[in-house]
Amino acid sequence: MRRSNLLWIVPSLAFCAAGYYGLAFGRLTINASDSLQGNAYAMVTWPLDIRPGTIAAIKLPEVLRDKFDGHELYLTKRIVGIAGDPVSVKGNTFCVNDSCVEGQLKDGKLVSPLWQGDVVPDGMIAVFGDSADSLDSRYAVIGPRPVDDVIAAGIEIAFPHWTTIREWLR
Repeated sequence: MRRSNLLWIVPSLAFCAAGYYGLAFGRLTINASDSLQGNAYAMVTWPLDIRPGTIAAIKLPEVLRDKFDGHELYLTKRIVGIAGDPVSVKGNTFCVNDSCVEGQLKDGKLVSPLWQGDVVPDGMIAVFGDSADSLDSRYAVIGPRPVDDVIAAGIEIAFPHWTTIREWLR
């Protein structure tokens, strides 16, 4: 094979492999809430990067699945703790490692009980949203999430808010 042919064959094969990988393992996750700052995340289903700081799409807890009429929705949150990481609760403040969030109050009372534990259990992760009213691991209803419930992990990408897209389509 001539060297000049290799100059276009090798990049073409690399482009095709990257495209196949994106189609096979990639997904775009739209954030329809204010729980994280970003509006969209480029995610992959394999390999999963399960470590603090990673944004993850996680299956809804059983208690919430019925509330969304069978739609395939996921919690999109930032991983703040993995198995063995310390957990502490002081009043309304919930901490995993050095990441602390306040439980939301309504009429001076917590809107939901905080998750109680000393460490993130084996096979579990703790996740937080960026907003004060995020439904995340601080609350017992969500609590630690099984690593097996992580569907995809990824990074924030520039993308307009869904309300902006709705306006464009009108």
